Amino acid sequence: MGININKYIPLSTHVSYISTSTNIGIIAFPCGKTVKIYLIDSGNDDAQAQDILKLLSKHYESYTIEAVLNTHSHADHCGGNIYLREKTGCKIWSSKGEAALMAHPEIETGLIWGGTPVHEIRSDYLMAKACDADRIFKGEEEFTITEGGTPIRISVVNLSGHYLDQTGFIVTDTDGKKSFFMGDAISGRNVIRRYWIQYLLDEPRTKESLLKIAETQADFYIPGHGQSVKEIEGLAELNLIAIIETEDMIVDELSCPKTTEEILKSVADRSSITLHLANYVLIGSTLKSYLSGLYEAGKITYFIEGNRLLWKKI
Repeated sequence: MGININKYIPLSTHVSYISTSTNIGIIAFPCGKTVKIYLIDSGNDDAQAQDILKLLSKHYESYTIEAVLNTHSHADHCGGNIYLREKTGCKIWSSKGEAALMAHPEIETGLIWGGTPVHEIRSDYLMAKACDADRIFKGEEEFTITEGGTPIRISVVNLSGHYLDQTGFIVTDTDGKKSFFMGDAISGRNVIRRYWIQYLLDEPRTKESLLKIAETQADFYIPGHGQSVKEIEGLAELNLIAIIETEDMIVDELSCPKTTEEILKSVADRSSITLHLANYVLIGSTLKSYLSGLYEAGKITYFIEGNRLLWKKI
């Protein structure tokens, strides 16, 4: 999906975002005749990074991009890093865990496949260009960026679960307004209703991050995908309901023992999902994370019979 000037949405005095397939945060510091910009995430690939630069050129007569703050290392959030760094000289900032994965993007496709994947999975959609981070966040730190005499406070929030070391960013503007960029810890209403089963790596930690988001005070909440909101409780609840309903569906399917493959088919059929290779891999990987979470919670168990691993409800 292309980006155009109509997708530029102001939030506060110095903070905006580009509303597109992956939302891109913008922190803009006027410095004389130019504007120094810090982005939150960089889109999926070179083409989307080019669109970001085109939009900025339409909105600002003169600008520089100082850094990209990555929420996590999935290709749709960091795939534009290399292009932006080569074109603008910007720095790349990330958490420690996500920086390691950005440096070795083949880990992502290997992780969802469970080994070296077939070549169709090793595409730009799932595997960004390798990128080294210039700054590693020190856990849940807080720091201030000051450009042109304008101080903007950034709070780094651990939102792991969807991915290994995902972070969110609370940006406090000079007018006191707080914008919470949440990455894929939460999805917008339009997205969650279209994709009820969302990819996640760690199901219990995903729920913990949703509860943390629900308790965090901000003026604007910007998910990685979907529309921003000013009130978060309802959206967090909708995301939690989607997870809990998926848990219940899996447990219900295990009234009689099933293999992981059989559970995947049943869940896809009940959710009216037609599986193709990409979502077969993504939903299949997510299902294994659910099974691990349900097992650790004491709701299901497994056994091996006839050289098959089977799951059943306790």
